[in-house]
Amino acid sequence: MNKGDSDRVLGFDIARAFAILGMVVVHFSLVMGTGRDSSPWFNCLLGLLDGRATATFVILAGIGVTLMSRRAVSRGDPPAIAAVRRTLIRRGMLLLGIGFLNLYIWPGDILRVYGVALMLASMLIAASSRQLLLCAMAFEVVFVLLFLSVNFESHWDWGTMTYHGLWTPAGVFRNLFYDGFRSVFPWTGFLLFGMWLGRLNLLEPKTNRRVLRAAWATAASAEMLSWLCTSCLPPTAMGLDAASIKALFGTESMPALPLFVAASGGAEVAVIILSITLASSVPAWICWPLCATGQMALTWYVVHIVFGLGAIEALDLVSSQPLSIAVACGVGFFLIAIALSCAWKYFFRHGPLEWCLRRICDAR
Repeated sequence: MNKGDSDRVLGFDIARAFAILGMVVVHFSLVMGTGRDSSPWFNCLLGLLDGRATATFVILAGIGVTLMSRRAVSRGDPPAIAAVRRTLIRRGMLLLGIGFLNLYIWPGDILRVYGVALMLASMLIAASSRQLLLCAMAFEVVFVLLFLSVNFESHWDWGTMTYHGLWTPAGVFRNLFYDGFRSVFPWTGFLLFGMWLGRLNLLEPKTNRRVLRAAWATAASAEMLSWLCTSCLPPTAMGLDAASIKALFGTESMPALPLFVAASGGAEVAVIILSITLASSVPAWICWPLCATGQMALTWYVVHIVFGLGAIEALDLVSSQPLSIAVACGVGFFLIAIALSCAWKYFFRHGPLEWCLRRICDAR
């Protein structure tokens, strides 16, 4: 790997690679697959991946914000803190613009939310850890209040996964902040939680084990509570039908209600911790392919939509294959991404889009 990468936490790069794998598999199955596979465990696995990979991506973004701002904040250097804030705002604005372009192709775009979240995070880099956690929870609380007062489904045609009125001022605002595939409320909370998590010394074994236990306990408790509510509540409980009970107490990513946030957040923190453990337990050359891919996560996120999902549409394979075939194609795409990442990183320090983001946005 390049000399300039020696100070990176390679476990975070490995976790990013796993996040890209999860997103590619889920998106290929959504676009290419015909429906549910005959194998219950296979359906369960895909269901668990939905939204979780994106949560990993956003939590890691928050950790990255903390790592970027740590030196300036620890020194209490106002000019340095201001420079970090400018960089985050510029990156957020650029990602917001790229995200709107991406939205023409893919309705599940996360880059717009990522962009807004970075701009909001720029104001909180010097906040206390307690304030970060409170703000993270506030985004979920606001989303729940919106969900209880504003119809989440009113603009969606779930049969065709079409959002009506998207390209109107109200539609753009509503889809971005509330009822899109991924929206500022509550997904910015994941990024702020990642900022808090990045302040822990996750490379220290005792802290690592403690965080891992808490993450597993949180995820397992949320999944168990969800199962109890969706399985044991009668269909007419609280005046709700079965579909409403599943939406309120399930752990699916739409809508991203508290049980999903707890289950996915716990699971993805566990993935991050296990990735750190993997990076410290095996020789660096074994981890290098995954690290190289994770360091190009932004590039591969865009490439898998433009070229991966674009190829599916160009070849007229939309909704035409069994889920097992769609998933196999997604895994194949990821293996190609690993090979190309290794080749690229052998010569260059940053991926193409990562280089552009730094070149355009970083304060100098």
